[in-house]
Amino acid sequence: MSHLLGRATWSIRARMTVLATLAAVVLCVVTAWLVLHHRHDDELEHRFRHVYGANLELVHRFAHRAVPPVIEVRDVSGAQLVKPDGQVVSATARMLGQPRMAAFVPAPRSASLDRTLCDVPAFPRQCMIVAAMWVPAPDGDLVAYSALPKPPWYLSEVLLAQLVTGSLILLGLVALGTYQLVGRTLRPVEAMTAELAEITATDLGHRVPVPGHHDEIRYLATVVNDTLELLEAALRRERRFTSDASHDLRAPLTGARLRLEEALMDPGGVDWPCMAKELLCDVERQQAIAEDILTLARLNADRSPQHERTDLTELTRAELRRRLPGRVPVRTDLEPGVFVACDRLLMGRLLTNLLDNAQRHAATVVTVVVRAEDDTAVLAVGDDGGGIAPKHREIVFERFARLPESRARDPKGTGLGLAICREIAQTHRGSLAVEDPGRGTCLVLRLPLQPD
Repeated sequence: MSHLLGRATWSIRARMTVLATLAAVVLCVVTAWLVLHHRHDDELEHRFRHVYGANLELVHRFAHRAVPPVIEVRDVSGAQLVKPDGQVVSATARMLGQPRMAAFVPAPRSASLDRTLCDVPAFPRQCMIVAAMWVPAPDGDLVAYSALPKPPWYLSEVLLAQLVTGSLILLGLVALGTYQLVGRTLRPVEAMTAELAEITATDLGHRVPVPGHHDEIRYLATVVNDTLELLEAALRRERRFTSDASHDLRAPLTGARLRLEEALMDPGGVDWPCMAKELLCDVERQQAIAEDILTLARLNADRSPQHERTDLTELTRAELRRRLPGRVPVRTDLEPGVFVACDRLLMGRLLTNLLDNAQRHAATVVTVVVRAEDDTAVLAVGDDGGGIAPKHREIVFERFARLPESRARDPKGTGLGLAICREIAQTHRGSLAVEDPGRGTCLVLRLPLQPD
C-alpha cells in the first residue's frame, strides 16, 4: 500500500482521494461488522428465547399428562420428548423416526441446558441451537429438546446486500467529494503555478494571485510574492551594480588607452616616466575597485562567517594602534568589556573603512566611541566635517554612490567602502546608519551584545 501511495506519478488530488477512500473503506468495514455483530447477537438471543419458550410450552402441556406420539410446537424447527435412556417418546412431524437430536441432559437440579450442535439428525450440514428442559411425566421425567438453526454471521443476504450497496454508494460519494474538494482547494496553487511558469530571470514583474480565504495557501502566495519582490529588488540592484562597475572600470581603461594612443603617435615628445605614473594611478584605481567588488561578492555569497566572542573595545584599540597618523587626530571614548560575536578580519575592515572615511571629511578631529546600550554594542565613528544631508544618508550606502564632496576629496575612491561596511554589519546581524551628531557626520554600528 505504501508503494502505491508513494508513486511519484500520482498527483496530490489522486493521493488524497485514494487515502480518503481507503479511510472510508475501513470505516465502512468496521461499521458493517458492528451492525452485523449487534444484529447477530440480537437474533441469537431471539432464537434462544424461542427454543426455551417451546420447551416451556411442552412442560405446560404435558407435565404429569400422557404424551402423544406426534406433537406440534410453534416457532421452532423441531422438538422431541426423550426418556433419560435415549428413547424418543414423542416428536414433531419432521423429527418422526429420527434418533434423539442431542445427547446432553440437564443436571437433575437444573431446569434447562443449551448447546450449539452441528450434527442434529434431520438437519444435515447445519448448525442448530438446541435447548433441553426436564418435563415431569406420570411414567418418569422426560427431556424436552427444541431446536432452531443458528443464524449465519451475515444474518441474511438481504441485509448483507443492503450494507454492501450502502458502503459502495458512500465510497463513491467520498471519492467524488474528496476529488472535487481537493481540486477546489488546489485551484489557487494551480493558478500560482501557471503564473510562476511565466516568470523568467529577466522578467520578475509577475505576481501570483492571492486567494481570498485566510488559510495556508494564502500565506504561501503572500510569501511567494514577497520572495519575488526581494528577487526583483536584488536583480535591480545587481543590474545597477553591474552597470556602475562597468562604468567605473571602463573610465580608467579608456583614459589609459587614449594616453597610450596619443603617446604612440609621437613617442619622442612623451614624458614616459610621467606617463607611467599616470597609468599606475589608473591601474591602482582599477585594482581597488576589483578588490572591493570581490569583497562584496564574498559577503553576499557567505552569510555565515566564523564568529567568535571578541572584545570590541580591544579590537578598536588594536586597529587604532596599527594605523599611521592621519590628517587629523583621533579622539577616543572606549568603554571596557564590550563583547560581541564577530569575524575579527571583517570587523577590522569595517573599522578601517569608517576611519578612512572620517579622516577624509574631518575638519579638525575624528571621534571613536565604543559603549554598551542595554543589549546592544555601539561603535560610533564621527567627524566634524561638512556632514551629510538627511536625503543622502541612505544613498551613501549604495554601491558606487559618491557625493560631489567625496569625489572632490578623494578622486581615487571606489564608492564601495560604506556599502562594504553595511554588508559586514548585516552579516553580523547588526546595522550601520548615519546619525545626526549635531555637527559633521557620525556613522553608528550596532551589534548584539554578547554577555559573559
